[in-house]
Amino acid sequence: MTTRMTARVLKGAVVALAVAALSVPAAVAKGPGGGGGHGGGGGGGGTGEVAPNSLSVPAVFVGGTNPYGLTCDGTTNFPPTGTPYTGYTLPGYYYVQGVNSWQATCSENVGPAVVTAQWGDNLGGDARLKTGSPIRVEVGLFDTVANNYTGWEVFKLEPAELDRISPYGTLATPDDSGGYVSTPLSPFVTLEFPQGETRVWALGATLNIVNADTGAVVYNGPASAEINSTGRVVYGYNLRVPTAGDYTITYTFPGVTITSTDIGSADGGSVSLTVTVTPGGGKGGGKNH
Repeated sequence: MTTRMTARVLKGAVVALAVAALSVPAAVAKGPGGGGGHGGGGGGGGTGEVAPNSLSVPAVFVGGTNPYGLTCDGTTNFPPTGTPYTGYTLPGYYYVQGVNSWQATCSENVGPAVVTAQWGDNLGGDARLKTGSPIRVEVGLFDTVANNYTGWEVFKLEPAELDRISPYGTLATPDDSGGYVSTPLSPFVTLEFPQGETRVWALGATLNIVNADTGAVVYNGPASAEINSTGRVVYGYNLRVPTAGDYTITYTFPGVTITSTDIGSADGGSVSLTVTVTPGGGKGGGKNH
């Protein structure tokens, strides 16, 4: 599906870089900043699902209906609406997360799913996790069954900014009538996921975090998920602990079988990871997954 939008004229200024790159007749005002992709879960875990962003990557909802107010019939997608923006470091015109809206294909009330899991790269990379600072705990589930679902690829519009600050958007291209079109990827295949990417959400998912040294429970309850700034369904929790040591994080997803994970271990419908938290302040943030 495609959509046509009329550009908004920017009075008193011309965004030369984007105009030259696309050779279109009118400049468009720069949209708001701020990706806002790390909201899900909250400091105490929480039971609410938040969806400030548009679903860009196809998704299946296992065991129930979606919690984001989406139309999930397995066939329909909704093209971007509103006016595209330009003037970012990344040249071009973009429909912007949190300003414009669109929706990839999704299905709900799906039966058992077979998935792979991927943790946030701050948990398995070189980032030092420290006491007293927020540590973003994220995990994404990937459906292993191929489908023809369609979606929109989203880009970080200010590459030099922190992930949580940069705006994100999907490309809008000029048509032959002075407007703009946005064409979804059909099926949703990208350079990062040449095999195709469909995210998975499971009704009744839970999260357990314990101090592996003492057995003290940090959190044990419902796991919440968000649609992040890249338009993916991601489970997340904002962890902050006062005591250094090893912490074991376990997500459990009813109706899901996890065949593999990039780090940690998988067992049936659960995926676990033990991280080491060192003394002192620091940054615990991680990349959107």
